[in-house]
Amino acid sequence: MKLRLLRSLTIPVFIAALISVTATKHSLSQNGSDTRPLDGFSESASVTQRALEAQFRAVPAPSSAREHLRRLTAEPHIAGTKEDYATAVYVRDQLRSYGLSAELKEYEVWLNYPKSPTLLELITNSRQKLSTTEAIVASDSTSTNPKISPLFNGYTASGDVTAAVVYANYGLPNDYDDLKKVGVDVKGKIVIVRYGNSFRGVKAKVAEDHGAIGCIIYSDPADDGYMQGDVYPKGPWRPVASGQRGSVQYLFDYPGDPLTPGKPAIDGVARLKPEEATDLTKIPVQPIAYDVARSIIEPLKGPVRPRGFQGGLPFAYHVGGTSDVKVRLKVDMDYKLRTIWNVVSKIDGNQEKDRWVVLGNHRDAWVFGAVDPNSGTAAMLEVGRGFAELVKNGWKPRRTIYLCSWDAEEYGLIGSTEWAEENAADLKEKAVAYLNLDVAVSGPNFGASSVPSLWKLMRSVTRDIKDPKTGKTIYQQWQDKAKEGRADGDESNGEARIGSLGSGSDYTPFLQHLGVPSTDMGFNGDYGVYHSAYDSFYWMDHFGDPGFLYHVASAQVWGTLAMRLADAEGLQFDYTDYAAQIRDFFSEGQRIARRRNISGFDDKAMTQALDDFAKEASRVEKNRRDAIRESNSAKLKSINDALIAVERQFIDVKGLRGRPWYKHQIYAPGIYTGYAAQPLTDFRQALDDRNSTNAKDSLENIVAAIKRATSTLKEAD
Repeated sequence: MKLRLLRSLTIPVFIAALISVTATKHSLSQNGSDTRPLDGFSESASVTQRALEAQFRAVPAPSSAREHLRRLTAEPHIAGTKEDYATAVYVRDQLRSYGLSAELKEYEVWLNYPKSPTLLELITNSRQKLSTTEAIVASDSTSTNPKISPLFNGYTASGDVTAAVVYANYGLPNDYDDLKKVGVDVKGKIVIVRYGNSFRGVKAKVAEDHGAIGCIIYSDPADDGYMQGDVYPKGPWRPVASGQRGSVQYLFDYPGDPLTPGKPAIDGVARLKPEEATDLTKIPVQPIAYDVARSIIEPLKGPVRPRGFQGGLPFAYHVGGTSDVKVRLKVDMDYKLRTIWNVVSKIDGNQEKDRWVVLGNHRDAWVFGAVDPNSGTAAMLEVGRGFAELVKNGWKPRRTIYLCSWDAEEYGLIGSTEWAEENAADLKEKAVAYLNLDVAVSGPNFGASSVPSLWKLMRSVTRDIKDPKTGKTIYQQWQDKAKEGRADGDESNGEARIGSLGSGSDYTPFLQHLGVPSTDMGFNGDYGVYHSAYDSFYWMDHFGDPGFLYHVASAQVWGTLAMRLADAEGLQFDYTDYAAQIRDFFSEGQRIARRRNISGFDDKAMTQALDDFAKEASRVEKNRRDAIRESNSAKLKSINDALIAVERQFIDVKGLRGRPWYKHQIYAPGIYTGYAAQPLTDFRQALDDRNSTNAKDSLENIVAAIKRATSTLKEAD
């Protein structure tokens, strides 16, 4: 170890680093973990980095994470409320108490709260008022909190409608096709649909497009209740009198403040009129519990359900549509501009101050939000505490680190989107990566999604951190779980799978609007209280993470990932994986096109573009490793600059077809996929639409983006 490699450390930290890395080496050799140099670091710098990471990972503690979560979930804190503001102040003040800078950033955005509980009446031979609230659970004292909102949907329209009811399964286009086949039309009717298979905003949009005048959404016990396991408070699954709140914003159109698409919601920015916003539904939408749904669905007549429509309630489902079963749905919303509060903390970089590694988690919740999102907020505070300890001992990251606590994510990724739109120019120029953590913990099973260029880094980090219960590395536990899910004889891929980034969390504006490489991750498990009053501290303490060990593991993975990107001599972006993934996406598209007899697009141009991209990616990866070994700082700067810029080249300033806010040519949510990614988005949509002209045009745009990325790689010398 050379002293010049520790120039940013004080002598006490230098000594501590030596001691720590010796212990770390011994520990790693004992458990068989990888002791080779870290990707992105020279051999000597790896020794220093491993020592710093060991010191960081020793800081997060179960007791501290538990106390954060207890404080953050003491009250319901819907975005824009005084209780939400109190959580912002708590996060800011905690970060300041550690010695980090932290400030509140306000935006004025369009939000709705219920003026009164929704009036829902079942009309048969008589009128029966149905509940739109959740039941009290005696063992969970917070479920009695008078500030718990009635069940409602963010961005629903107000309305008072009475009509016959149609059960429309999951409420997706193919479900309406099946209804049409059995002679049932939803025009002028109220549809009841179950959660699952897509985002709730998609269900509202499809209902509206088919002429429905109202939409009721419930969680069927087949998907989210007793058919999955024991229900709360005996087990982790959704109890009978529990509903799922959530936004029905048309997130697939654009996220963020509905009145300022593409611009930050700040003074001086022109706002749309609410009726001009294209991401808001025009029909009333209401969530209910499945005991209430039973009251509506069980008396329905009409045809017996089509194949795939049967849920978990104990009777044969019919689709209804007849006049003898009606519902009155009266939704009355209070819409206005309301203040939301992000918390932004910054640790200045030492050598590359104008390169940013951004970590983000949202803080607002529909009720208490113990899992979603405040397990992530507790982890963020532990990351901040760990970073602060390193800073006190002399650590200065090579690049600047931001810790961001977003607000109003639940309504439509609003806090993150407004901040990203306000800082778009800086982010395009300076952002190295955005690292998201939404649900940090709902169980013990690690999972991740990422752009392919960061796959190797994500796997590397998880190889160096232990799973707190099994003693294996997190990677090994992750890989073992992945093997369990593969069919017998499937030997296609021995690696744990990293998913594609769709939408539904705060990486969306960074990746899909600005082209910042992004990741998302968390520990998952049986979680049936999503967006309910039972997503509480009690639930977490008894089912999600009783010892708060996985909160610590989340902080350790997240912080280590950030440190490696912030301190690396040669950034760990590997675009050979990206080229291979795009090739797989295109091969799948070709198979779909053949099945649907769609032709007319240029396969050869796409194949050639991918070949060139893969070749350049391989060349740059070799040069990057050589430059690290040679400590060639000039060459590394050129390579790093190019690697950061490549993701930006997948951005098309025109945006996707009919959705200009989304600009990434490889990754975006589909119109009907909800949270899930629809890779090669416009091309796949054209294939779904069986439109060969659009398929040809969209593929040309993708080829142009890949060529831009290849040209950028060629600049890395």
